[in-house]
Amino acid sequence: MLRSVFLKTFYDQRKAILGWGLGLGALAYLTLLFYPSVQKAGEFYDQILLALPPEALAFLGNIRSFTTMDEYMTGSLLSYLPLVLAIYAVGAAVGLVTGEIEGGTMDILLAHPISRWRVVLEKYAALVAALAAICLIFGLSMLVGGLTIGSDVPPGRWLLAGLHLLPLTLLYGTVAFALACAVRGRATAVATAITLAVGGYILNGLVPLSERLQPLEKWTIYYWYIAGRPLGDGIILEHVALLLVGSLLLLLIGLVGFGRRDIVP
Repeated sequence: MLRSVFLKTFYDQRKAILGWGLGLGALAYLTLLFYPSVQKAGEFYDQILLALPPEALAFLGNIRSFTTMDEYMTGSLLSYLPLVLAIYAVGAAVGLVTGEIEGGTMDILLAHPISRWRVVLEKYAALVAALAAICLIFGLSMLVGGLTIGSDVPPGRWLLAGLHLLPLTLLYGTVAFALACAVRGRATAVATAITLAVGGYILNGLVPLSERLQPLEKWTIYYWYIAGRPLGDGIILEHVALLLVGSLLLLLIGLVGFGRRDIVP
């Protein structure tokens, strides 16, 4: 394991992966336990939705009812979960590069016969694997919750809903990772990635409220996530592809930046 940057990096994140995966999974499980009660009182909750202002509905994923599993899970959990998971993605991404540089271990690593581009790629692969593991644990927890309440949602849909978090949260993490590779210090990387995450969420909620901005709705980053409904109509592959291509381009920037910078604390 010590000879593989990928395995060592992934191994070092094992506690965080279990903590975040089980924590989000417990939240999903508890949310699902309330669904039968909400479904029985569906008319009451639907009236509350009708009374909410349009901007509130936009931030809930533009749902119209709590009586279906898709809209219930979207409004109560999935609409904002990428913001929560972005905390881990950004923190881990910056720690993989800046943390090692500040701790002096990056110099030791690069003293071995290993190229800089390989270090970057293997560390990034470990970040992707860690996020995928968290999303998979989250999806499995939803599956267990669905079985507990007797939901008729196919098992694959629950896993897809969990993995659907990956492209967007990976993009946030890649922003932080690329900047950590190219720029000294943590502040720029963390601030930029968090601003993108929070700003994208707010923008996606506000754009539908303005006639001038409505044409831009389908080009907001958060829309590419929330428009897909893995528990309903399914994901939108074009949106997933856009998010993944964005991460790939940012990774290339990180590769170039890390190859040119001085590795100093």
